[in-house]
Amino acid sequence: MTPEERLRELLPRLRTSPFRITSAATGDYNCIGWALRDDRRWWSPVDADWAYWPAGLARRGLGADIPVADVARALALEGFAECGSAELERGMEKLAIYGDEHGFTHVARQLENGRWTSKLGEQWDIEHELEAVAGRESAWPAYRYGSVVAFMGRPRAGVE
Repeated sequence: MTPEERLRELLPRLRTSPFRITSAATGDYNCIGWALRDDRRWWSPVDADWAYWPAGLARRGLGADIPVADVARALALEGFAECGSAELERGMEKLAIYGDEHGFTHVARQLENGRWTSKLGEQWDIEHELEAVAGRESAWPAYRYGSVVAFMGRPRAGVE
């Protein structure tokens, strides 16, 4: 099975939406790290040695639901603030936070071309359309990202 076929299996909406793999699969970092341009740490409020979470923010037990507000607080410490839409704005870097009835599930970063980039668990980083990774259709619970529940933005500091 090719990496593209594997991703279409994990995220069924990718079957009908164009995407491009942009890096090799790795478990070194997750979607939050990727969104923040940190490819060295697995960002998570899980109270475990392998998880990075900013000091002063609440930690949670393994398997606990993660409130979207907890992730928003971590992103705010990195200079992001709530913003109203996914609309591409010159000079702004935006993140889309995904969630479901249990809380946070995923985060994606908007690229300068208006498309989005995501780190998919321990799989690949991809460039995709915003809704292409949304949904609850996956047979694998870790890839049931739900829907976009918030957008956050900050002034764009550098190059994609």
